[in-house]
Amino acid sequence: MVDVVIKHNDWSYIKDIPEDIDLIYLDPPFYTQKRHTMSTDNGDVFFDDIWNSFDEYIDWLVDVVTTSYDKLSNVGTLYSHNNFTLNAELISRLPDRIKKNYQTTIYWQRSHPHNNIKNSWGNIVDTILVISKTKSPYFNVQYQELDSTYKNNSFNNKDEVGHYSLTPITGEKSRIGHNYEYNGVTPKYGWRRKLEIIKEFDDNNLIHWGKNKPYKKSYLHESKGRPIQNFWNDIHPITRSEKNKRQYPTQKPILLLERIIKSSCPVGGVVVDPFAGSGTTAIASINLDIPKKVYLIDMNEDAISICNSLTDVI
Repeated sequence: MVDVVIKHNDWSYIKDIPEDIDLIYLDPPFYTQKRHTMSTDNGDVFFDDIWNSFDEYIDWLVDVVTTSYDKLSNVGTLYSHNNFTLNAELISRLPDRIKKNYQTTIYWQRSHPHNNIKNSWGNIVDTILVISKTKSPYFNVQYQELDSTYKNNSFNNKDEVGHYSLTPITGEKSRIGHNYEYNGVTPKYGWRRKLEIIKEFDDNNLIHWGKNKPYKKSYLHESKGRPIQNFWNDIHPITRSEKNKRQYPTQKPILLLERIIKSSCPVGGVVVDPFAGSGTTAIASINLDIPKKVYLIDMNEDAISICNSLTDVI
């Protein structure tokens, strides 16, 4: 059972949360200098993203990220959903103790390709900065289902265990391995694994001794699929047909938050969303039943009203 705490407050309430936080998802204003509005059955829902200057905004954003970072547990990770044009400015102003733990930038394809571009490249991605508290954060690798073409063409070999594909275990020009002879084979660029590991593979019949060089067997029934990298093009924006209807101007898909939670929240962890919007983070957390507690924080009355209305989920 996930405990959901809803706070009608400024993002800085995060400093008052008693627990160390394992996962923080930030989806702050993007310095658009406009009011974001959408019509619903209950009237217009809006929030203002209007600032006196860019310096005022970026100083505020640095404070948000720095304060949030300091609340992370030792295995915690912060995901900061930004407009890609702000990333360099934000990272350049963060303290060195935070910059050194910057992990990567996720590029989420948030819309389909545009057909009406004229003067520049179509902007169809959002970026999410990933920053961990230490060099060894909690991380659970996520996998995509095997592509049908790859599945049908790569697992053509078969033994008594099942179908398998061939995985390189010898080195290459740009990746020189360990130099030794085994089973009469001394690869030109060495072995990718130490001798004891290669022997273990061979003892368990996990080496395919090809005519030209050996390979490790990777069985189809053991394959989890391809590990997901930092380009996400398989999570689509919210559509009219989705069960989770859009209720807030900048609402994100549940699948986006589910992937973040599955990868970076340990079982029984604490998740915080200081710009809660429509409460998607809570819905995703409850769907997965991974964290023990989720804090939703927002200063916008419309957002809090939407979060409080999630009674059928929460």
